Amino acid sequence: MNEIHIADYSHLHKFLKQHFPVVNIPLEESEKADYILGDTFSPVIEHFKGIRILQTGENHPVDLNRFDYCLTHELREDDRCHRFPYWQLHSLYAPFVRERLLTPKPITAEELLAENRDFCAFVCRNPKGKERNALVRELMKHRKVSCGGPFMHNIGYELGKTLEAKRQFQNRHYFSMAFENEASPGYQTEKIVDAFLSYSIPIYWGNQHVGDEFNPKAFVNANDFRSRKALVNHILELAESPQDMAEMLSQPILQDPQVFEKSDKALLDFFTRIFERGPGAIQRTRMQRFLGTASRFYGRGLFRTIRYTIRRLKGEYK
Repeated sequence: MNEIHIADYSHLHKFLKQHFPVVNIPLEESEKADYILGDTFSPVIEHFKGIRILQTGENHPVDLNRFDYCLTHELREDDRCHRFPYWQLHSLYAPFVRERLLTPKPITAEELLAENRDFCAFVCRNPKGKERNALVRELMKHRKVSCGGPFMHNIGYELGKTLEAKRQFQNRHYFSMAFENEASPGYQTEKIVDAFLSYSIPIYWGNQHVGDEFNPKAFVNANDFRSRKALVNHILELAESPQDMAEMLSQPILQDPQVFEKSDKALLDFFTRIFERGPGAIQRTRMQRFLGTASRFYGRGLFRTIRYTIRRLKGEYK
C-alpha cells in the first residue's frame, strides 16, 4: 500500500500508524492531504476536497451528505458507517482503561466499610442535563451528593481537571453519577467507564442498549425504573447494604471479555476498506455534496435571513 496522506485531528493517530503507512499532514496544510479525519467542530473539514472521515463522540446524527465515511455511536448498517462509541475510543488511547474493565477487583463488605466512603459523587460542568440534575436534587433531600465540578459545586475546594483527579474523587464514594447529556440508542460516552475506573458504582442514564456492552449487575441503570422516586428509593436501599454494594463492585464489568479484540479488528477492517478504495473514490454524489453544503449554511448567513423572513410571513415569529 502506498503512502496515505491524511490530515488527522482525531485520537486515532497511533492506531493508524501501527497498521498503515500514514503520513500526517498538518491541518494548516490540509489541502495537500488525500483524506481528512476529524469531528464536526472544525471548519477545516467542511472545505476539504478529498475524502472526509467523521469521528465524533458527540450525539450528532450521521450526515452522509457531508462525510464520505463516519465513525459514530449510531446503530445502523451501512458500508460507509462504523459504530465506534466514544468509550471505545477512550480505551484505545488509554490502555489502562482496558486493563481495568477486563479485571474485576473483588471486595468484601467489611473491606468496603473500612474505606469509610461518602455517599455519591457528581462531577459536572454542563448544566443542561435535566434528568441528571433532577436526580441529584432528589437524592440531596436524603443524603449529601458531593458535587466536585463547576456545576452545583459544594465540596469547598477546586477539583483538578485531570482524569486521575476525577477518579480519585469518585473513588471516595460508593456511587458516581454517570448520566449522559442526552439519551440516544447506542450513544455511549466515557461517563460510565470513568465511574468503573474509580471502583465506584455507576448510576447510569442514557443509552437504552447499555446492557449489551456492560454487565447490568455492576451498575444502577436509571432506564430500568418507571419513576424517579423508585430509582431514588433503590439507591438509598443499596447505600444501607454494604453486602449488596460489595457484590456489585466485585462483578465483571463487560458483557463480552473479547470486546476490545473485536472492536480493534472491526476498526482495522473499516479503514482498510477506505484506503483500498483510494482517495479518488469519493462516496458522496454531487447532489449529496450540494445538499451537504446547503445544510452547513442553513441556519446562518443568507439562508438564516431567508428562513427567518419566510417564518415571519407565516406568522411563526411575532
